[in-house]
Amino acid sequence: SKRPEISTPYNPIHLTHVRSNPSTGEFTGLPDGWKQTLQKNNNRYQEKNRQAVAETLKFYQ
Repeated sequence: SKRPEISTPYNPIHLTHVRSNPSTGEFTGLPDGWKQTLQKNNNRYQEKNRQAVAETLKFYQ
């Protein structure tokens, strides 16, 4: 069977911009839903898993 043709995105809108504050180690600009999800896991995400969280956020943007 023929593979479907997938085009590049058009008219993308960038709604979220998350940054890591090097002074505090905290993330700024997280949407409330993401913040709540990370806080529910209670794993001190900003101290232990900064790189993993940054990669995850980059994936979802």
